Amino acid sequence: MSSQNNRSFFRIDVMLPCSYHIISEEESIESPLPISPDATYIEKYFMQDLQGLDEQIAEIIEQINQKSNLLAKALTAMNSKINFVLQTIDQKQLTRTIPHRMVNISAGGLAFKVEGPVSETDKVDVLIQPLPEEPPVLARCNIVKVIPESDGTFTVALEYQGLNEDDRRKLVYFIQTKEIEAANQQRGTAKTKNA
Repeated sequence: MSSQNNRSFFRIDVMLPCSYHIISEEESIESPLPISPDATYIEKYFMQDLQGLDEQIAEIIEQINQKSNLLAKALTAMNSKINFVLQTIDQKQLTRTIPHRMVNISAGGLAFKVEGPVSETDKVDVLIQPLPEEPPVLARCNIVKVIPESDGTFTVALEYQGLNEDDRRKLVYFIQTKEIEAANQQRGTAKTKNA
């Protein structure tokens, strides 16, 4: 990562709402992210995963229907109920559905584990929620490094690509807040040991 302004690139490990999509370089050129994505764009983009799951569920229910019509009806009803609930979720509630994962984060990039195969030429779109009261940050990232892990996953080190100033401000504020919390904890631990 760039060595400019080292202070803003202070890294911390933290549990954070973070969702991601790995896309090819070609896909990133064909589908650029909007400069200021609104809640509707974010919802549609990250709900693609749910749409794919919905298709899988429909296929499985169809297979179950061949063996048990009653069970298939029950599963269809439950799936319809879940879809109805998802449609009534507002943007603030939607961001609560972002999975939490351990992230090593800075104002210049982040690193975390991913499941699937990944290449350094791929791009990664991340949706992170550093500040609960603020809209989430959606950013396209360049892959700086891919590290295979012993459990079959990969740790990807990412650098934000064209992060807007408002989103960078959110990240710097979040990181500084976490630094202050860590310093206060260390002071508290030191006082306890000296007492």
